[in-house]
Formats: sequence, structure tokens, C-alpha cells
Amino acid sequence: MRFEILLGLCLTFSASAQDPSNRFFTTFNGRFHCNGQWTDFQFTAHPGTDLLGVTDASEPVTVALQFYFRRSLTQMDGASYVMRGPFDARTGHFRLEPQRWSSRTHPDSFEMIGMEGTFDAATRKINAKMLSGKCDAVEIAAPGEKLAPLEAGASALTAAKLPDSKGRPELKTVASNVTNTFELTASTPAFEYWVASWSEPPGVVHQGTPIDEAVAQMLKDKYACSESERVTWEPGGMKGSAPGRVTVTERYVIECLGNCKDVWYQPNIGGFITHSGLTMPLPTLQIKGITFGGSSFRWFFLRKSNTQPPPQIYIHRWEPLTGKGPFDGSPEYIKQRQAEAPSCRAPAARR
Repeated sequence: MRFEILLGLCLTFSASAQDPSNRFFTTFNGRFHCNGQWTDFQFTAHPGTDLLGVTDASEPVTVALQFYFRRSLTQMDGASYVMRGPFDARTGHFRLEPQRWSSRTHPDSFEMIGMEGTFDAATRKINAKMLSGKCDAVEIAAPGEKLAPLEAGASALTAAKLPDSKGRPELKTVASNVTNTFELTASTPAFEYWVASWSEPPGVVHQGTPIDEAVAQMLKDKYACSESERVTWEPGGMKGSAPGRVTVTERYVIECLGNCKDVWYQPNIGGFITHSGLTMPLPTLQIKGITFGGSSFRWFFLRKSNTQPPPQIYIHRWEPLTGKGPFDGSPEYIKQRQAEAPSCRAPAARR
């Protein structure tokens, strides 16, 4: 009797393994076209199971869909969600409805969209559509095959052509050491005001405004806001300045409201200075002082376009809460310091 049961189980598993429909339960690479933008994804199907975890063809299948997007010119990210629904092994037809997000985070603007289609066991290809009027195409390659390349600019992932920095630190996609690279008494400041999103290709997904993202990054890096200084313009609005202060090592985020093109700036201080370039949403400089006890300095701003009124510009100073070795505060202390600190936003951008 025991031999007959084992033989029956072996025959069952053997038949299941040879069932062509089981070729559906693997990972496929594809892309869908929604809201006018192609998005690459991975589609991984899992067979339905009963309460004991045994594969059961009558149970709905589960599919994990992971897709990829750009958060900025220099940063890619991914998100994923789970779909579930019936799969007809005889016809290959499936209809999957979204269930829940499975990634830790995802942009608020994203939505889960279901999928319906047919799997051809002979060719291992899937013909499908997304269950939304916002989508008009889906392409899925058979395992081991590649999709045809898209035209340049059709996908946010393939369209990211790095801008020509012309050797200027503020336009580079990496941070630059700019110590001793500019004259403190120069008639024209060293850096042009440039927001990273101005250089981005279409399809980059943002979580809020540039100042929202800049603040979020500074908090993530365990910095706390110290203070904000507003630039004061001279009569005519072409030249401006603001006070600055460095104690040990601080970061300075520059926020501009209004017509911010053709605005140039620099900190008139001798010290170790790093420019973030396009790695941060807003222009960000890190300054390490060289004077014991800290020092004060002036920010110099110049406009090359005489549009009126001149923009409102704020310089937000952030201090690090880590990097002191055994004197670093606890995670609770860091959260408390950040919560009690000023907002480091222009008044019009505060919430």
C-alpha cells in the first residue's frame, strides 16, 4: 500500500512537471505604456495553492510585478505590488487584480493596475493588456529573449542622457571639491543657480517639490536645520548678499522662488568646500571651516537678467547629527532634534 501511494504521488508530480501550462510559472521581462510613458517591469507568476500549501490548479495564481523608474537624473529605484486572479491552464487565459504593495516605499503618484492576457505554452509568450484606460500597450518577452529597443526618449530609463557639464561643478552628476577654485573677490560669482530637475529627461518621478525632496534627503542623511537666511538685493535688484556662518562642517541648501534663471552665487569664505552638483534636488554646498570656534562670511549673488521683481532666495544651513563617533546621539535623539528644528523652507513653501 505504501509503495502504491508513493508511486501515485510520483506520477502526480511527474505529470505536473510535464504540464506545458507550468511554463507560465517563471519570470518574464516586459514593459507597459501608461500615461504616455513606457515603464519596464518584471512579471513573476506563482501557482495557486490550497490551505496546506500544495499546488492546486483551481486556486488563483499570484503574480509579483516589479517595475523601475527614475527618482532623479542620477538615481533609479523600483517598486512592486502583488496581483492575484484565475489562470486557465487549458486556454492560458488569466485576469489579475492588484492586491497590495509589496515594496517598502513607492511614490504617492503611482497606482496599482491589473492585467489580463493569454499565455502561449508553446512559444512561452504572453499577450496582455493593462486594466486601465490610462494604458494602451503591453509588451512581454519570452524567458531568455529580449524586447526590441525603444526609440530614444521613449522610456525614462533609456532616455537619461547626462548633460554636458562644461566642467562646471554645479552641472556635474557627481559632487566636486571646489576648494580654492574661485576668487573671493570675483566680480562674477563662480556658480550658476541650477535645479537638478532642469536637466532631467521626461518621466522622472518626484515625491513633492525640489525643496520637499531636499529636506527629505537632509533628514535621511541625519542633518538638522539650524537657520535660514534670505538674500537682500541692492537697489536695482542685480546684486545681493546674505550672511553665513560655519562652525565645523555644515551643508547649505539654496532655495529660489521666482525667476531663478541667470542667477549666480558663491560663498565668500576660505575653507574646504564641496558642491553637490546635480546629485541633490537643489544647489547644495558643504563647507568645512578652518577657524577654531567657527567663522562668519557673506554669500554673494548676481543676476545677469534684469527681470523684475528679483527672486526670493533663501540659504538654509544644516548641521550634522552624526560623525562624532561615540558622541553620536541615539536614533531617538536625532529624531527629536530634527522635529524641534526650524523648517528650512522659504515662508511660502512651509506647511
